[in-house]
Amino acid sequence: MNYVIESLLVGIYTAIIYFIISLFIKNIYALLLVVGFLKHLLGYFLNIHTWYCNNGDACLNKDNNNNYTAIRLHLIRDSLYDAVMFLIIGSVLLTKINNIVLFFTIGVLLHIISEHLLVHKYFCNNNCKKI
Repeated sequence: MNYVIESLLVGIYTAIIYFIISLFIKNIYALLLVVGFLKHLLGYFLNIHTWYCNNGDACLNKDNNNNYTAIRLHLIRDSLYDAVMFLIIGSVLLTKINNIVLFFTIGVLLHIISEHLLVHKYFCNNNCKKI
């Protein structure tokens, strides 16, 4: 799948998490951290990571036979990285757009940035295990 389409889907997924979590947390900085953390953590438990191992743009060069599963390697560490990145990008964009658009935008931007910095390629090579 094209990483731009993936990025839009990640933005929608992030906005949904924001919508749910914002019912319980009102502080925007706490929201940025919690949504960023949960976006990555829930991605594993909802099998989004496994889907990405088999269909993600960065992973498609493996062997294209859809026989991979995501492993938990560095799940908490990577979730914390996402939380910090959400806080940094969100703090920069905070006053410019409303919250639902903010979280959608952060999801899209982080996915595109991660693609260009080869973070997703690293994920595919280290977190996708052949079954």
